[in-house]
Amino acid sequence: MQSAQTPASRRGVPGPTAARIALGTLLAATPLAGQAGRPLPGPVVPPPAFRAALEEGTRSEDGRPGPNYWQNHAQYRIEASLDPLEARVEGSVSIRYENRSPDALDRLLLHLHQNLHATGVARHVAQEVTGGVELRAVRLGGEEVRPLAGDGPPSPGYRVEGTLMTLSLDEPIPPGGSVEVEVEWSGVLPQNGAGRMGHSEREMFFVAYWYPRVAVYDDLRGWDAQPYLGGAEFYDGFGDYEVALTVPSGWTVMATGELLNPQEVFAARTLERLAAAAEADTVITVATVDELQAGGVTVVGTASTLTYRFQGEGVRDFTWTASEAQQWDATSARVPDRDGDGVADRVAIHAFWRPQRAPLWRDQARYAKHAIEHHSRFTGFPYPWPHMTSVEGADIIGGGMEFPMLTLIGPYLGRSSQDLYNVTSHELGHMWIPMVVGTNEKRYAWMDEGPTTFLENQSRYDYWPGTDAHASERETYLDAARREVEEPLMRHGDYYQAGGYGVASYAKPSTLLVTLRTLLGPEAFRRTYRDFVQDWAFKHPTPWDLFNAFEREAGLDLDWFWQSFFYETWTVDLAVAEVAAGADDTVIRIRDLGSAPVPVQVRVETDSGTVVDREIAVVSWLSGERDVEIRIPLASGEVIRVVLDPGEVLPDVDRSNNTWER
Repeated sequence: MQSAQTPASRRGVPGPTAARIALGTLLAATPLAGQAGRPLPGPVVPPPAFRAALEEGTRSEDGRPGPNYWQNHAQYRIEASLDPLEARVEGSVSIRYENRSPDALDRLLLHLHQNLHATGVARHVAQEVTGGVELRAVRLGGEEVRPLAGDGPPSPGYRVEGTLMTLSLDEPIPPGGSVEVEVEWSGVLPQNGAGRMGHSEREMFFVAYWYPRVAVYDDLRGWDAQPYLGGAEFYDGFGDYEVALTVPSGWTVMATGELLNPQEVFAARTLERLAAAAEADTVITVATVDELQAGGVTVVGTASTLTYRFQGEGVRDFTWTASEAQQWDATSARVPDRDGDGVADRVAIHAFWRPQRAPLWRDQARYAKHAIEHHSRFTGFPYPWPHMTSVEGADIIGGGMEFPMLTLIGPYLGRSSQDLYNVTSHELGHMWIPMVVGTNEKRYAWMDEGPTTFLENQSRYDYWPGTDAHASERETYLDAARREVEEPLMRHGDYYQAGGYGVASYAKPSTLLVTLRTLLGPEAFRRTYRDFVQDWAFKHPTPWDLFNAFEREAGLDLDWFWQSFFYETWTVDLAVAEVAAGADDTVIRIRDLGSAPVPVQVRVETDSGTVVDREIAVVSWLSGERDVEIRIPLASGEVIRVVLDPGEVLPDVDRSNNTWER
């Protein structure tokens, strides 16, 4: 990305490390002067907030966090109970919010996501109306505060507008200070909460976006709290959680974090099987549906309820699942050494599912094990938490949805085993982005879904050898590009038209990462990819941080790439326009019919068996020309075949004109 200190004349010009970049050379081909001009990508100009962050030192020109980077922090203590018959959750949360910013804060903004299901609240599509969040008490520093009237004083008190709650403070929180907030609330859970949470026949619950949660206050915009409309996903801060969940006896619970009291809730047989699974490479059934319904999985006593206690540290959300009707399978994944003792670490893998509803799930724990192991190796960042749990959500969800340490996935009836593996790998890939690398999913959905789709596809090569995992994403993107219906990647997640979100957030950015890997070379790409995850673990990067990180490794200004594909919907369409023999050589004219400039490899075959590979550098197109000539000496033989992009790695919308044969 071009910084404020980089003159526009440098755009596309190789830097000091260009020798390692597979972008071609300046002498690979000759632009033809006088041809029709073409659109040229302008410089990428980051928004004022990002430029200010560079000046303040919270971010760096090289794509890393700056020396003055900061994040605020929240500690949550939650006690909640579930009444399955009424699908009601009642709870109280105590939040200690620490202001680590340089600003004094005169208010807090909290998310009440379940208000998506309240009467009269704005939303993208129709949702089940359950009443939303019922606030029973709100306390600030131990003192109860009341709702503020429309024309009342600004503080102390609170206002609720849709899914957002503004809590005005009596005194600003100074830098380095903190505030204690307590909220008591209740609400009826929808059967289907926008395909992301809910319950199935009231025998299994997946409880997400369920408690009052502080919004993100960051170095770019201050409070970045936007309403939840049921479409675009979330921007969450990292926090620590201590949570007590009370459910009816006999119900199993799994949640974000570590279970602190297994001996108090599970029967001895369950504990033995869990211990075996924690060291196993094969799948162990911890509890069958019959065992669960017979009452032999949890402790047996006179109490009608059980309380599960969890602790999670440094996570961006807390989610949980409860069931009285799901089989419980478990195994463990081996991930690279996390604690420095030189030994691979184990991650518990859990799967909760109903055999009669989701027969493909018999292999789910095995799929999850492979995905966690693959992603830990590929990213160079071992999975950091104690468990990863998959939950079958028939009647709630068709695809999958990610949460810290948990994922909700549909039954995939009528689909293939590969389909279930693919979605599992994808949702578990989200444990790295956005669960570790905390992207802003609402504003830049591609930054979350694109790299995760790319990671999923890499794991598919590993699990299903011989498959072209990236091909389907590329074709999905190219189909939209050919029909001219795609929308820019840098669009807010809530503002896409029907169908545009999927292409712009999943298929296209995943395809562009494959293209970028080809341009930079696999080693440089992998190094940048891993460094970015490591640098921004448990922090909040922006697209410009990502752009800068790749440019740091490339030693190039790649504005032409970001501008053409991320800001615009320009396309690649290269063609062999003419092959003509002259007195001394054969002249091959390559034409760029598209608008997005890219370097391209040209393979020339002659009747003598000679194969000549040339590259057309991107600077050839950035000169404004449409045509470039390549000359092959007649001594090499008569040209019989010319192929553009022989490896088929560029997202070319029309490959029919990429090959010429005598």
